[in-house]
Amino acid sequence: MKTKTEQKFDRIIKEAFHQTLKPIGFKKKANNFYLQLQDLGQIINIQKSSYGSKDSISFTINTGIFIPEYFLAYYTFETEVPDYPTEPSCALRQRIGKLRGENDKWYEVNEHSDVEELIHEMQENIANYILPYFAKLASRNQVLSSLETLNLQFHTLTKLMLYGELKDFTKAKEEYEEVIKSTSNLRVLNDANGLAIKYGIVKTS
Repeated sequence: MKTKTEQKFDRIIKEAFHQTLKPIGFKKKANNFYLQLQDLGQIINIQKSSYGSKDSISFTINTGIFIPEYFLAYYTFETEVPDYPTEPSCALRQRIGKLRGENDKWYEVNEHSDVEELIHEMQENIANYILPYFAKLASRNQVLSSLETLNLQFHTLTKLMLYGELKDFTKAKEEYEEVIKSTSNLRVLNDANGLAIKYGIVKTS
């Protein structure tokens, strides 16, 4: 039998997330919600802390923009695009704290928590922060135009790969040159050179 805390958490998932996101096309799988658009996907993941218990649950919200070309380029051992991608496989990943302009933000649920207040806060997170962010990244072209304008966090080679895979080779070359100037990590440099050759933005000897 589930504890009061687990029941409260389930209510938050159902009433704040599922009932809000299902009507606009998101499909639920466990604590993940995925929307497939024409040429990319948007995902919301509710992540529970591994340090919690049945009586004390801590969670945060992760968001992801899934781009098939990036997925296949990054995960070179994969040959097919998954029907239901996971947030870690996304090209662009942002947590709710970042979207709110705050530090990393986690929410606590226990038997004393006001579940109605938490549901309302999650609904506000979706309406005021997550969906407006997704609206700016609803197509490949929007992703490309937003890489410089939005305050996004990236792994070192993500922008290079996105520009290259989405065929903006001018920007890819600029990003490649920036990576070469800003890192001394040999593995990163080797990977960057390999990508530059792949995208035809440097000449091979």
